[in-house]
Amino acid sequence: MKKFFYFFGLTFIVLLTSSCSDTGVVEKPENLIEEERMEQILYDLLMLDAMNTFNPKNPDFEAVYGTPYLYKKYGIDSLQLVESDAYYAKFPRIYYRMYATVMKKMQRVKDSLGELDKKQEYQ
Repeated sequence: MKKFFYFFGLTFIVLLTSSCSDTGVVEKPENLIEEERMEQILYDLLMLDAMNTFNPKNPDFEAVYGTPYLYKKYGIDSLQLVESDAYYAKFPRIYYRMYATVMKKMQRVKDSLGELDKKQEYQ
């Protein structure tokens, strides 16, 4: 009986590891957006998302400055963006580095706007 459980356990482990052998392979999409350009797109997406939290004065804001604008600006389509984002998301170090760069850029913009605000207060 002990041999049966040993054999069953060993068979389970072999099946489990053999079924998961291809999960580590990440295929690069044909039309992958390069990292630097993807950072710019992510920055623009975050800025557009932030702008959408306010009530726009123009009711056609999304049509004019939404994702269709990004697709035209960067010459990409939605599938290319989704595939590239999914590809980079499978590499946490690269994805983190990209988002860290985007967040630093956003912080610089925030700081510069804060400086402008301070200058206007003193005038």
